[in-house]
Amino acid sequence: MKINLHTLGIFFQYLKAPNYKKNLGTFLIFLIITTIFWFLNELESKYVTRINYPIQYNQFPEDKIVVGELPSYLELKVRGEGFKLLEYKFARNLKPIMLRADSYDLITHGDTSSLMYYIPTSSIRPEFTRQLSSDMEILEIAPDTLFFEFTERTSKKIPVAANIEYSFGKQMMLQGEVGIEPDSIQISGPQSVLDTINSVKTKYQEFSDLTSTIATTLSLSKIHKQVEYSTRKVKLRIPVEQYTEGSLKKEITVRNSPDSVIVRTFPSAVNITYLVGLSNYEEVIPELFKVYVDYEDVMKNREQLKVVVEKAPDYLRSYSYTPQKVDYIIERKND
Repeated sequence: MKINLHTLGIFFQYLKAPNYKKNLGTFLIFLIITTIFWFLNELESKYVTRINYPIQYNQFPEDKIVVGELPSYLELKVRGEGFKLLEYKFARNLKPIMLRADSYDLITHGDTSSLMYYIPTSSIRPEFTRQLSSDMEILEIAPDTLFFEFTERTSKKIPVAANIEYSFGKQMMLQGEVGIEPDSIQISGPQSVLDTINSVKTKYQEFSDLTSTIATTLSLSKIHKQVEYSTRKVKLRIPVEQYTEGSLKKEITVRNSPDSVIVRTFPSAVNITYLVGLSNYEEVIPELFKVYVDYEDVMKNREQLKVVVEKAPDYLRSYSYTPQKVDYIIERKND
């Protein structure tokens, strides 16, 4: 269909006319008001709709665990006034229905040895009726049956590992070992899940530039949603102290030398310099070190013998020694 340009021009001129604009504005205001009243009137009528209502579960048998996922919502077919239906239809924070499993008769599904049970959702209707508006009528609940598959709960003891990183401030060191209390916990859950778990970690945490002992509480990381812990938190202790420098001399012994010879080293002792915590400073003595050279190096015609520190206190932060190689002479013993 062709549009006559002259007619189109007359139409636009009409739209620009002052009287037309005034009449159009009045018409639109009445249209909006009429629509609002019509909508409010319609909301007072009865309607049927479906809403998803949240549901939670607790109080299952202590010696059993639910296998698989249970529905977190039940679909309700309800009849009620439009206002109430809108309120429930679009509400985001509906108070969940709490289903206590021990309040219902769990019906065995199949033979008596089965761990599969079910509850008809019709038995939960009174719970919804009490929680919904008295003006609303529940026509249907879907699904019509809730199935529960159980497995036996087992337990075992596993160690706790600290998932931490730490660093020390200037001239500070670790005093002893990082401690966790308790260092192991009991976990319980399905046997098939527990068989895959050998330890549990704390939630990750960093401790930087430590200048004093840290004593704090850490939460345990969740391993599996069906695994429960005997405790959810552990105590962590990072012992920290200042260190200082010390030194001593230690005689060199000769290993694997025959009884017929004497091996003399030059020098006969090494100087050991070490860093140690103040609490252990007085305990460091030469007897805690073992230093030797090996006669087998003599048999290999080595010009110098390599000095080996075989033993040192494990609480030292670090140590060094000089010399690391020594000269030697061999003397034969007199018969």
